[in-house]
Amino acid sequence: MKDKVSIVKCDTYEKCREGIDEALRLIGGIERFVKPGDKVVIKPNLVSKKEPGKAITTNPEFVKAVVHIAEAAGGIVTIAESPGGPYNRTMLNAVYGACGMNYAVEGTNAQLNYSTDFTEVDHKDGHTVKRIPIIDPVLDADVVINLPKLKTHAMTSYTGAVKNLFGVIPGTYKAELHFRLDDRKAFCSMLVDLCERVGSVLTIMDAIDGMEGNGPTSGTDRHIGLVLASENPYELDMAACDIIGYETDEVDTVRFSIERGHAVSSYDELNIVGCDIADVMIPDFAKPESHFNLLKLVNLPSALNAFFVNKLASRPEIQYKECISCGECARCCPPKAISMDSGRPVINRQECIRCFCCQELCPKSAVKIKRSLLNKFMIKIVR
Repeated sequence: MKDKVSIVKCDTYEKCREGIDEALRLIGGIERFVKPGDKVVIKPNLVSKKEPGKAITTNPEFVKAVVHIAEAAGGIVTIAESPGGPYNRTMLNAVYGACGMNYAVEGTNAQLNYSTDFTEVDHKDGHTVKRIPIIDPVLDADVVINLPKLKTHAMTSYTGAVKNLFGVIPGTYKAELHFRLDDRKAFCSMLVDLCERVGSVLTIMDAIDGMEGNGPTSGTDRHIGLVLASENPYELDMAACDIIGYETDEVDTVRFSIERGHAVSSYDELNIVGCDIADVMIPDFAKPESHFNLLKLVNLPSALNAFFVNKLASRPEIQYKECISCGECARCCPPKAISMDSGRPVINRQECIRCFCCQELCPKSAVKIKRSLLNKFMIKIVR
């Protein structure tokens, strides 16, 4: 039997408990996944210190509702995340506080994870990585509940269930993987490897308010009004991508999931329950500026293809009027392509690998995506 992906309308976070309950009911109920006494780790998207009012991190009301649901089923709940930057108690405390996680556990028995222990585990069947460092709370859990946010992403086009699990890798190892896997396809292949290794995951997506444009942190908030749930994170991502107008071959994590047999081969084959997906599609959902792929339109020899990819690629650019020279972009840059020698961040274009970590982690959204002149010119021609 095909895995189910439930889609439920839910307009406000004040009523999200009802929406989440219904989304879970449609796929068999929380009791299918959480048994009395199970150690449950809830993994929200807490990419960095962002206020809950922005559609950047999983909303604390949404997290709190899932905590209550898991505890009602008898689960022993911990909220765990490795946000961008160093993985230490100080950073965890700052991120939990900024993102409203103290509120999410208030009045419950749930705990916030402050352990910074992790273990390198084997994944012999991995296509791109054979060993992966994963934070211990996730490895020790009986059940992992993944709470991604529906957002676009400058590097990977879309971030959802599969991409959210990048947050189970401890801080500095994320930078190392970005540096080693500076090609988008290799990076996305690693994300699918990671999702395979984490294993059985219940995914409940916060798609009440999402982000379009230059996500995952510098885009525009977009009210979507949905909750999605599935035991199959790959097919939940397919459903979300269909809703916001991506083809399956435009999002590499989706494409690799299909190629590896983790998901059905087309949107038409998804087992959707709840809302008809045709009724909730958003045809004008804005994509990241870095997403446009002119090279899909032409066939070029590999050497020419590489040349044009480099010339057409979008790049990060510092907006100095918004920049506060905090140095966070330089600290988090995987190839160390950003220096603070002049007292403000300067990007070395030759060293930049276009992972957009600087844009993702800037506390003031002062890093924007800039298209090359050739890119802009070619887009005008095609359009």
